[in-house]
Order: sequence, then structure tokens, then C-alpha cells
Amino acid sequence: MTSSAHYYQSITNALTDAGIHSPTLVIDKKRFDQNLEHVLSVKKRGFNFRIVAKSLPSISMLQYIMERAQTNRLMSFHLPFLRHIVLNIQHADILLGKPMPAAGAREFYRWHSQLDNSNFVPHQQLHWLVDNNERLLQYQALAASLKIPVNINLELDIGLHRGGYHCQDTFKQALALIKQDEYLTLTGLMGYEAHVTRVPAFIGGSQKAFSQAMVSYQQCINSVKEIFGQAKLEEMILNAGGSSTYPLYDKPGLVNEIATASALVKPTDFDVFTLAHHQPAAFIATPILKMVDKPELPMAPALSTLLRTLCLLPQKACFIYGGNWLASPCFPQNAKRANILGHSSNQEMFELPKESEVVMDDFFFFRPSQSESVFLQFGELAIVNDGKVVDWWKVFDAQQR
Repeated sequence: MTSSAHYYQSITNALTDAGIHSPTLVIDKKRFDQNLEHVLSVKKRGFNFRIVAKSLPSISMLQYIMERAQTNRLMSFHLPFLRHIVLNIQHADILLGKPMPAAGAREFYRWHSQLDNSNFVPHQQLHWLVDNNERLLQYQALAASLKIPVNINLELDIGLHRGGYHCQDTFKQALALIKQDEYLTLTGLMGYEAHVTRVPAFIGGSQKAFSQAMVSYQQCINSVKEIFGQAKLEEMILNAGGSSTYPLYDKPGLVNEIATASALVKPTDFDVFTLAHHQPAAFIATPILKMVDKPELPMAPALSTLLRTLCLLPQKACFIYGGNWLASPCFPQNAKRANILGHSSNQEMFELPKESEVVMDDFFFFRPSQSESVFLQFGELAIVNDGKVVDWWKVFDAQQR
């Protein structure tokens, strides 16, 4: 048995011993902890660490990381989940990771004002992200109408071109507006550079893309210093980074805070050179319901035989419990989605190598391509350590409002 087969057999044994017989999202705790130690190198290098909650949508998981990392900094991307965090992690300092409609922010404040005995203080712990002056004016009007202080972080376009400020006149106008406003407070900047590891060499490559991103960020910092002064700059959140780029930051100076989370579980979207030292720690495990020898096209036995001879149809296949996830098969080795019957979320068909030894009721394994939406499809995460399911971490309720 190969080392890979041994590894997945260990998880299979853990699930079997725990009486699990349906699709399950598994977290390998040992690998998770090792990945976390890698990520915590940002703190050893002098940066603050902000956990991206969308990528690890579980209160238990977030609390575990926060305790291990000794940080209360979270980044939230979804208003219902923001409320969930406020209710369950009341000491969190929360930066919104994308601009929210001002109407959504208004509804948040209405909701929060009705809470009993909440220890979460929005004007101290919550930072709204603003990407343009039209939205800034909306937040200015919101704060004035509610007569409450509102913290603003400005989103910078440092090369990804997904929106945000360039260091031009509109950015300086935003700074001036915030400085003179009665209710708005500038608490930080955020620049995201997820494009860096994807830039091909023929247009400059990753190092050039990263350098240019930092130049853009520096220009915006210079404008803040010009309008607000150095003392203000030193107390601000200067956020950057992501799971694929956090290793590129070797020492503070330009930015002071790195955000990441997906690197802790390493979905396939994060199989990039900067994360070569991380291991996949999240898997979908689902039972094999049916084994099929010499699968055939419907109503075409002769054609099926010919296609198998030409290696255009497999000699062996299986049907799994569920399917059609944003995920890629990783065990059995060399398994691949069959095209005979198309996608199915009920019983999806997968081709198997002729020598494959899996049988009915064995577990079939996938690596998610991302964590943020895939995790939400499973009510709880099975935490596996040393061949046993040691805990269950509930995920956010995707329907929560």
C-alpha cells in the first residue's frame, strides 16, 4: 500500500470508527496546526495577523486560531456572518473585507441597537471598507443621520484592478473629506494583491508584480502622511497580504498587518509556489455506493466495447454518495470524473484505474478548490487527529439573516 493509500486509509478508519457514512468535510488537525505555525511566522516577523473569516466559516475554528495566534483581528465579508461573529466573538476587531452597501451598514446598526447586553462596541471594533467617493458620501450621510461615529478603511487598487482607490486626486479628496467630518474616522488602508502569484514571466512575473504593488501602496501612504501626519499613520491599520502572498512579506515598514486564512487548509486554488511548504488539510470524504465493471453508454453496448478498447471508456468506475462539489478527486489515485452521464449532486460517477483496489463502502476523497463556499455545504467539520475524530466544528448557517 502506498503512503498516500495509508494516509487516506487512516482517515477512513477514523470516520468508520465514528460511525460516519455520509459526505463529510474532514480537517486534518495535525496538518492544520502545522500550516498555522507557518502562518504565525508573520507575527514573528513583526506583523499583526488578521484571520479571514470567510475562508474558515466556523466559530469554533476561528476561536481556536485566535487563541493559538493570540489575536482578536478578523476580516468579514458577509453581513449575516458579521452579525454571527458579533454575537459569538464579542472581543473581535472586525475589518470588512469588501465594500458593503450603505443600506446594509444601516441595517447592521439597527440590529445591533436592539441587542441586550452586547459587549461589542462598533465605533471601537468595526471598520467599514470604502472603495470610492460615491460610497464614502453614502457612509458620511449614514453616520450623520444616525449621529454615530463610523470607522472607515479605504480600499486601495495596488494592481489587482478589482476596484478601490488609486493614489490620485480622488484618494486625496477622500482623505480630506474624512478628516473634516464630524463622525467619520480613518482607521486604515487595505491593499489586496492576489494577482501577484499569477502574473506570467513574459509580462514581468511575480516579483515585479509584488514590487509594483508595494510602490502603489507606498504612494497612498505618502498621501495619508501628507494630510493626516505621521502620528495618525502610526496608529492605523495598514492591511495587505493573502494566503498566496503572505510569505512575500519579510519585515514590517510599509504595511503592518497581514490577512490570511485559506493557507491553513490549502484548497487546490492555493497550489502555488509560495505555499509549497503548506500541506492540504481539508478533504471531502464520501462513501462509494456502487462499483461498476466495464461501464457502458446507455443503449450502446457495442460502441461501449469499442470505446473501452480505444481507452475512451474506463474499465472500471464507481458511483459516490453525492458529488458535483467545487473539488477535485485526490483518492483513489488517478480517479477522474466520468463524462458518460454528466454531473450529479446525488450519485456522481467517477472513472477508476483498472488496478484500483477500492470497493463498495470505501471512502472516496476530494480536495476542495476553495473553502469559503464548500465548507458551508457541510453542517459540521470532522476534526481528525491521530486516526480519530476528536471534535466537530459547526460551520456558519449560510441562510442566517
